[in-house]
This record gives sequence, C-alpha cells and structure tokens, in this order.
Amino acid sequence: MRGSILLRNPEPKVRLVKKFAITLLLALICSLYANAAISEIRKDFPKQTAKLSATAILSAPAGNASYVVCVYLSQPGSSNSLSAIVRWIDENAQSQSFTFSGASGVISNCDPIRNLARTAPTVETSGAYHGTYDLFVVGFGFWTTGSQGQGGITEPFDNWHLTSGPTTILSPIGGVTYLVAADCSNGAAGTLNWIDEVGSQAVTISPSLSGALIPVHVAAAESLVFASGSCYLSAVDMGTPKAGSGPLTDYEVNLLNYTNVKWPNFVPVVTAGRTTTYVFAGNIAQVPNSAGTVLELFGDDLFLQILYAEEYGAPGNSAGTSLTFPIGIVGAGYRSGTPNNPFTFNITTAINDFSSLGWGPSPKYNAEVDVIQF
Repeated sequence: MRGSILLRNPEPKVRLVKKFAITLLLALICSLYANAAISEIRKDFPKQTAKLSATAILSAPAGNASYVVCVYLSQPGSSNSLSAIVRWIDENAQSQSFTFSGASGVISNCDPIRNLARTAPTVETSGAYHGTYDLFVVGFGFWTTGSQGQGGITEPFDNWHLTSGPTTILSPIGGVTYLVAADCSNGAAGTLNWIDEVGSQAVTISPSLSGALIPVHVAAAESLVFASGSCYLSAVDMGTPKAGSGPLTDYEVNLLNYTNVKWPNFVPVVTAGRTTTYVFAGNIAQVPNSAGTVLELFGDDLFLQILYAEEYGAPGNSAGTSLTFPIGIVGAGYRSGTPNNPFTFNITTAINDFSSLGWGPSPKYNAEVDVIQF
C-alpha cells in the first residue's frame, strides 16, 4: 500500500534537490550565527604562599572551543611583581599563552582563547612575591550547541547609567568575584573602588570605544563602589558553576577553515538586540603556512578593533602596525535597541592586508566572534 501511494504521487527529482539544497543552506546559516550556550569558568586560588605551577582551569573539552578567560590577581604592596600566565593549545595545535601583568595595583583583565579538543588550558604565576597573594580565574565557555551552564551565574544589576559618585553599587555579602561590563565612552573615565582580602583596590575605566570587561573580587562584608565618572555598567556574580539557565544571552559566529578572502563581506552576529550592555570578544588565527598572508577582522564601529594573524598562526604585529593583540580582544558597550529599531552588530570577514596580493584565495584561517547580552 505504501509503495502504491509513492508510485502514484512521485516527487520530482528537481524538487527533492531543491529541498535538500534549502535544508543544507539553512543548516549552514544556523551553524554560522545563532543564539548558543554559555558555560561558566571559575577557579579560586586564595592565600597562595608560593608560585603556582601550571594548573588546569577547566576540564578538557571534547571539541575545539572558544572561551573568555579573566584573571584577578591581588598581592600586597603598591607595585606588582607577580604575573599570571594562561597557556593553551589552539586548534592548529600551536602553543599559545597570555600574560596578565600590570605596573601597579591589582591585576584585572580578560582575554579570549580558542582551545584544542581534549586539551585543558592552564594558569600559573611567575615572578617575585611577598607574603600571600590571591588569584581568581573566571570566565565563559561558548558553545554552538548543548545545554546552558549558567546555573551559578546571577546578575545583580544591568544597564545602570551612573554619572556621579561615590555610589555603592553592590552591598556587602560574602566574598564574591564579579565580572563588570563597563562603557564610559560617552563621558569621563570611570573609577571603581572595593576592598579584597589584601586591601583597598581601584580600577579606572578609560572613556574608550571598546569599553571593558573587568573581573573584581570583593571580600566578605565589603562593598563595590562606583567612585566617579560617567558610565553604563552591568555586573554578574560568578558563583559556583553548575548546569542550568542563567541571565546571559550569547550570539556566536564561527568562521572555521575559511580560505576565500572577500571585501566587503559583512556577517551578522546580533540582528535583534535590545537596549542593554553587551560584551564583545573576537580572535583570529591562520593555519600555519609560508604564504606571508596577513589577515584582519573588523567589527561595527571598531568594537573589535583590528585583529592580525601572521602566516605562522600566531596573531601579532606582523603587519607593521602599532596595534598588537596576542590572540584577540575583549570589549564592552552600551547599545540601544527597540522592536522597531533593534541593535545590530556585524563583522567584516578577514581580509588580506597586503594590497599587492589582492583579494581571493588565502591559507585557511579561523575567526570566532562572541557577543554576550547582559
């Protein structure tokens, strides 16, 4: 009976081909950019009295994965002598590292990484130290498929516009590590004050277009204070990681194993964003080769600035510019969007920096962009 129905109502081959092509196209588009899943990174190293040897900050993932890793390193004294080093193997099997260091005060910074499957990123400390120090590592993992891992993340506030201080923005609770997204691009530089287990700390957010994502560790019974400036701020409390939904929305674009360089060639990342603060992260790397090609990645309004990747796979200053990024860049910004006029964010795919070579075929490269809606 089933056979006779199929014989009486055959579907033309051309229609089947079209349906397959449309299905394939939709699958490719969905894999390119879409809402995805976020997991939390958190590893605490309090009251350290010796240099920390290389220690995994997360379990080795089953597949290649993108992360934003944020380091908070607090030590006694007015000048820093310790640095924290994050090491990982990228998807091209190249050893990579990023050193978190600073001239004075607390070290508080973030960096995006692209990690090879079945390898685990590590953190270690280097340099001299006096007495004890505290190290906290937090961040996010980005996944195109799978379940949310935001069960330990809460959002005390989002999209606050503060123009005067001092103002307590987070009241005393237990010892907490926050990630603060700050955009002071339309006003004066902003300053945050707090007290951690080592003592009084402060960080100044410059009024730049790229904003900042700042890890802050506040000791028990102390407060986080907006001291001065004009900034849009959002914050998340990085609690104990666990499965489950959370307050953040992630948008991803993964341009993997690309070989055709075009200009212009805009790729949408966020198409219907609301008014709030966003965090932007991007990185780019080539498969090692000897072609001498340099690639770049742009974001709307230079939100991602310019990322360079030289021919041997390690991003850096191979284009002769003063802008150097070890692997990528992280920024934050307040953006407005309504149902009738939503916020959108696009990137321009990698381009060939040497005009003599023109556009067209290039060595394989990978570029990843993640946007978190706070």
